[in-house]
Amino acid sequence: MLLTRGKDRALLARLAALGIEAAEVALLEQVDLPARALLSEKLKEGWDYVAVTSKEGAKRLLLAWEEAGRPFLRVAAVGEGTAGVLRAGGLPPAFLPPRATAKDLAQSFPQAQRVLFVAGDLAGRDLEEGLRARGVEVVRLPVYATRERALAPEEVALLERAEVVAFFSPSGVRAFARWTAKRPKAAAIGPSTGEEARRLGFPVVEAESPGIEGLFAALLIAVAAVAALAASGR
Repeated sequence: MLLTRGKDRALLARLAALGIEAAEVALLEQVDLPARALLSEKLKEGWDYVAVTSKEGAKRLLLAWEEAGRPFLRVAAVGEGTAGVLRAGGLPPAFLPPRATAKDLAQSFPQAQRVLFVAGDLAGRDLEEGLRARGVEVVRLPVYATRERALAPEEVALLERAEVVAFFSPSGVRAFARWTAKRPKAAAIGPSTGEEARRLGFPVVEAESPGIEGLFAALLIAVAAVAALAASGR
């Protein structure tokens, strides 16, 4: 099994405890954009909420919050992974949606007039479009960019050997597909990732509940399916 984010030691440990051999290859990397330098001042502008939909966005929000002197903020986070980063940094979220997707976040968002969306360059438009449809003013601030990494030959070899692969984002799916023509069984963390994996020819098990716990369950289903196929001799 291959995890494709490079930041998931806890997930590796859980798989190892079940006797499942897994490796990690980070297909993507994140770099700050110029707007990151503006974020600490932006946080002082009196937003009803600051919204964040990724761990990378949460990390940069925490840094800017510290730089700004820890002003009072109400933060809306997309799911438990993002919320965990915020809690660890001393800024627990004020709101989480019932499901960990930007669309669900927009639909269930608390009453607000002005929202600052701390985003990456590849973040979708579901959150801001959903909020604007409700009459909310949304300012999108792209503070980081996601880029594909140049992989070492031994990392490409791991991609080639993988029988099950875990995908955490559509951009990760695209990166994998550019490095190899192989299409192993894929576990997808959420709907947009699953859709992109299917589009590029991967057989997909999509997490029923978007997020790490749902992905873990999807991985176990994918591993069982591959094992059953091997046992049948196909």
